[in-house]
This record gives sequence, C-alpha cells and structure tokens, in this order.
Amino acid sequence: MQDNVKGHEDIWIPTQCGRCYAQCGIKVRRVNGVAVKVEGVPQTTLGSEGGLCGKGVAGLQVLYDPNRLNKPLKRTNPEKGLNADPKWKEISWEEALSEIVERLHKVIAEDPKRVLLQGTTCRVMRNTTDFLFPFVAGTASPKGVPRAWPGGGGLHCGNGAHENTGLVHASWSHVPDFKLCNYAIYFGASKGHGSGHSAMITARLAAEARGRGMKLVVFDPICNFAGGKASEWIPIVPGTDGAVALAMCNIIVNEIGGFDEKYLALKTNGPYLIGPDGRYVREKGKREEKPFTVPGRFGLGPPVPAVGAGDDNKPLVWDAVEGKAKVYDDPTIGRYALLGEHEVNGVKCFPSFQLIRDHLKKYTPEYASEVSSVPAETIRRIAIEFAEAAKVGSTIRIQGHELPYRPAAAILFRGGQGHENSHHTCLAVSVLNALVGNCDLPGGALGWPARSLGYPGTGKLKFEPYKGVDGMIETEYFFTRNHGPWPVHLPHRSGDPSLQDIFTLAPFTFVYGSSDRKELWEKLGIDHKFDILFSYGCNTVMSLANPEVTADSLKEIPFVVVFEIFNSELTEGFADIVLPDTCYLEETSWVEGYAFNFNYAFGMDDWCYHIQQPVVEPLAERRNINDVIREILHRLGRTPQVNAFYNRFCEFDEKSQLRPDERVTQAEMCDRVLKYFFGEEHGWEYFRKHGFIRWPKRVEEAYWRHFIDARHVIYLEYMVDIGERVKAITEETGINLRLDQYTPLIS
Repeated sequence: MQDNVKGHEDIWIPTQCGRCYAQCGIKVRRVNGVAVKVEGVPQTTLGSEGGLCGKGVAGLQVLYDPNRLNKPLKRTNPEKGLNADPKWKEISWEEALSEIVERLHKVIAEDPKRVLLQGTTCRVMRNTTDFLFPFVAGTASPKGVPRAWPGGGGLHCGNGAHENTGLVHASWSHVPDFKLCNYAIYFGASKGHGSGHSAMITARLAAEARGRGMKLVVFDPICNFAGGKASEWIPIVPGTDGAVALAMCNIIVNEIGGFDEKYLALKTNGPYLIGPDGRYVREKGKREEKPFTVPGRFGLGPPVPAVGAGDDNKPLVWDAVEGKAKVYDDPTIGRYALLGEHEVNGVKCFPSFQLIRDHLKKYTPEYASEVSSVPAETIRRIAIEFAEAAKVGSTIRIQGHELPYRPAAAILFRGGQGHENSHHTCLAVSVLNALVGNCDLPGGALGWPARSLGYPGTGKLKFEPYKGVDGMIETEYFFTRNHGPWPVHLPHRSGDPSLQDIFTLAPFTFVYGSSDRKELWEKLGIDHKFDILFSYGCNTVMSLANPEVTADSLKEIPFVVVFEIFNSELTEGFADIVLPDTCYLEETSWVEGYAFNFNYAFGMDDWCYHIQQPVVEPLAERRNINDVIREILHRLGRTPQVNAFYNRFCEFDEKSQLRPDERVTQAEMCDRVLKYFFGEEHGWEYFRKHGFIRWPKRVEEAYWRHFIDARHVIYLEYMVDIGERVKAITEETGINLRLDQYTPLIS
C-alpha cells in the first residue's frame, strides 16, 4: 500500500522471517523509512497462512534493539574466560578484515585443518556459509564436509533422529500427515505445538487436525507443550521410549498380527536373507569392502569405506512361489517370504523379518512397563488402537491415483532421541510405522518433502530419492542439499578431530566441547590444535549444560572471530574480533527457499519459494556475513573457487554460470538464481514485489513412496560391520566405548 499524501511513505514489504529455521513468509509495514509492524502472509503455505508466533510478531525488537552491534570490535584484554572483561576497542572494517585475512592466509598455508567453523542451526544462510568457506578455503574435513562445531548440537539437536529419518524418509525429520491422519503418537516430540521444524506450518495443521478429531497420544516425562494439548498424555521415564515402541511392535507382530505384509516385502529389507554372521546372504558370497566417495553438490570428499557391495553382488531373498533364492529385485519373484528358515548354498538363513519377529518377543508390555513406568495395559491398548487406526489394507484415491491409506503415525524427536542408544530408539519408532506400512503415504508418517519434480515452467528445483546401494533409499537432498546418510559410512581412522570418521551415524559431532576430548584425541593420535575459530550466530557457551568445559575448549583457540548482532557470553569471554552482522530484516537472500527441504510444506499443500529482502537498509556499519565471507575469500585469491562453488550449488547451466573472475552483488546473485529457477519473468524485481512464488504439488511428490522403487532398513545389517570396526579401534587405542549397542536387531 502506498499512501496518497505526497512525500509520505506507507508500504508493506514482503520478505521472510528469520527468527528460527521455519522461515515463515511475512510482510513488514514501513512508514517513512521506519518498520512499524510485522504480519504473516495468508497466501503462502510457508507458515500458518497468515498467523505468526510471538517471536515473529516481535521481530522489530531485533531490528531496533539498542544493544545491537554496530561497529567491529577488537579485544584488548588477552585474558579469556566466562567472566573476563574483553575491554573492547572499536576498529574499522578495514582493520578487522586485514587482520583476519593475514592470520587466515598464514594458517591455511601451513595447515588448513586448523580452521574450525561454528554456527547456529537456526538459519539457512549460516549453513550456506559453512559450506562455502571450507570448500573454497581448503579447510574441509577428511569426510569432505566442514570442520564444524554446531551451536546447540550434540544431544540437544537431532543427532539420532536426523540419521533415522534420512535412512527411512530421505528427509531431515518426520511429522504426521495432519490432513489425513486420525491417530498420532509422539515420543518426546512437539511437532505442531510451537516448536520443531516448520513450526507454524505444523501449528496450523495440528490445530486443524485436532479440530476434526485426530487423536494425539504423547509419551513424555513432563506435560509440556504437546502433552498439555494431547488427547492423552502418558508420563514416561526419560530414555525408555525405545522399550515402549518395541513392546508395541511386539503386540502388533506377535499378538494381533496387524502388520502390512506387502509394505514390508516391497518397501523394507524385511525379506532380505540373513546368514549366521548377521549379514545379508549375497549372490556371490560375502561382499568385498569398497571405497565409497561422498557424493554431493559441494565437492567430493576422499574415498571412505561404506556398506554395500554394488549391483554385481546383490542381497538375496526367498521366492515363496518357486521355493528358491533370488536377488532382491528379480522381476520374476512371485512372492517374497518374510518368515521361515531357508538354505542357500548349504547355509541356513532367515528373512530379516523372521529374526525381528523372534527378537521382539522379549519386549513384552510388562518388560517395557518395568523400565518406563508406563502401565503394561496402557502400552497394549495404545498399540492395538494404533494398529486399528492405521487401517492396513485400505486405499484412497488422490489425483487419479489409488494409494495405500494409513491414517496413523508415530513420531519421535529431540526428547525421545536425546539419550544413549539413540540410533536404535529412533529406528524402533520407524519400525512401528513400517509395520503398518505408513511411511510417506496418505495419513501416515511423512518426511518433509523429499521429492520435487521441478518448477513446472523450467523443471528446475528438481530432487528425488532413488534406489541406491542394496536397494535402499539414497538422496542428494539432505539438510543443506547434501548427500543423505545412505550408504552408511564404516568407522575408520582418518585423523578427523570431530571423530565422525569413527562415530559415523552422527550427523553432528559432540567432541569439541566435551570434557574427555583431549583424552580421546591423544589415544587416537589426532592432531587437535586449532588456530582460528569462525563463529556465527550462536552462543555455544550457554547452549549446552557444561559451560565451564566449553569455555576451556574455547580458551585453547588463539584467534576467535564472531559474526553476531548482539554481544554474548561467547563474544565477551572468548572473541578476539566481533563483526556486526545484519539481522533478517536487513538482509538480501535467495537461499532460504533453496537449502532446507523442511522449509517446504509437506503433504499435498502447494510449493512456495520465498526470498528475503531488507525492509530497511542495514543500519550503522552492519554487514551481512555472506558479503564479508566472500570479501575475505576474494582477498585470499579464492574468487574463482567461490564462483565454482555457487555454480555447483545452484546447478547452473553454462549460460547462467559465474565466470571465474566475476564478482557480483548479493542482489545480482539473487536475480541470476531466481531467473534460472523460475524463468526470465521471475527475477529479483518480481520477487521483491511479490515475495514468493507458488505452484501446485503433485501426488507423486507428496506421497513419493508409492511411486519410487526403493526400500528402507528395519534390520540394521550395517551394524555388524560398524560394531566389528569400532571394537577393533577400541582395542587398538584403548578408548572406552559401549559395544553392546552395535547390534543389527533394534534393542
């Protein structure tokens, strides 16, 4: 809106919220150059279709907070610690950049592995920068990913949950298909109750689902956000969710028999034959270990060992019609055997589902009750209700396609997975879903969109999972458009201080801020010295429960640079230089709509792609981190590598690619990217006016599981090899690790 009074400005500017990674579509009212109000956008699916959370509405407090950083600061007190006074001195941007580049040039020339990155998990832009910097400055880890210390990571992030949903849903997390789900179980999750991914999308959909009668059962030690709104809140001892989930699986499989045989046969590794050693029986015998190079759009890491044997030595299944073993994808298979004992080349073997069925028998409701405090009769009742609500065998017609209809879902997130044995706990809940055949199907447990057939006008923004190693789901669109967790990497010693070469099932590392980090590094013979830390938008000292230990770790790094909008315990106690960043209401960005797949609405809701634009120009001397990082890299002589990175990241064709020596502004980059994705008529000026673009979702995208021939694990064959390798490493080095959790049967 433009006021009719001449010279008086009164307009609404469309942009995107940045107060969490949900990144809702918003519009900001600006009067005579001053932002005065923030509202949601009713026309987009990215958010609650008009509403905003309290943080979103209060966004102007961030923009105009008098405590905002406005100039670069330099520490003059060499003492560092939680209560140290930095004795700041204001310096110019040129002074700051010159010192940073000088130090960085020296360290990279000597050993680029001594540069560590640290960032918030709450902003898309941060993740792009995390990838941009190491790949063009030579500071990537041996695994081919950034040496990064995520702020708030460890058990407070989804270290177990993300790996699980990547393996099962080819996505970062999962959620009920609210529009069609009639019965949802939450294990330590709160999706739809003001937190979690796509917070306002799920809040809108959860409210609508409850309004039409969806039952919500919440297992949680405390009656928190979800528990307080649930149909039934069930208190549970922390860390025992897996036992309850396995007891429910036992009831479904061994008592009521209400499982989906077709789904298990065609969409899981349930029919794969397992030999005496716990591994797949293969057509050419035991697989040979082969190096696997990490795929992805950011460049290739060095070869690392991974599970699988390739298409020349596939796992076998038993054809119950012909009574013989065949490779799992043989088109002549009459019926997959899920049960029974079979013999292949003189070796007795069983379908993995037979082993799972037998294994589950010990997880009685009474056993689970003893460890969890949940009454046995409650566990049995919820399991039966869940199986009945799933309506195994029913179908639904959508856009002319008949699909399985499974209106029940079990969801687990931070509370349920923030404990030891997290990998098994998370997969126990996924097995519960698999038993009723609901994964990525109408009414069931959905991952955030894992498949896009592309924008209709250009075919760009296309991504999809595919049948990968051993027939399991692979994806190249996981987290920030990186390769997914399958095939699982096998533990090996590469000297990586994150220890992710050993703890290969963890998306994030826990080591940098742990009390035993030095002991682990020394026993493993790892050079763990870091000379420079770049930190963005996080207060690591206060994000975990061990600030003193984290402080000790930070004090060991001689030069710390922090990009921030406010001073914090991290900047005051440990930063040598603090750079004043822009906030989301001062930023120009196209990447928010591109990087995270959980920033797209799930189910059949339309696709929407938003941009972020400044509602006011950056105040004082604030500069956006992406501009600053590009300037630093330019001064290091890395502009050609920066442009090559963007060409890969955006998948530019030859016409759109950046030339090696080309330098573009953020707005020019936005224009180039948007026109490439959406056509010449939808460039930066179009998005500045409209804020976003919307197009309909197809059933093949929303419920891709029905249309793609790929499986997911319910039997963890890779754990056999992982366990053997971890055991060997513990024996070689003397590090103390629990080995009883490395089992292929979930426990």
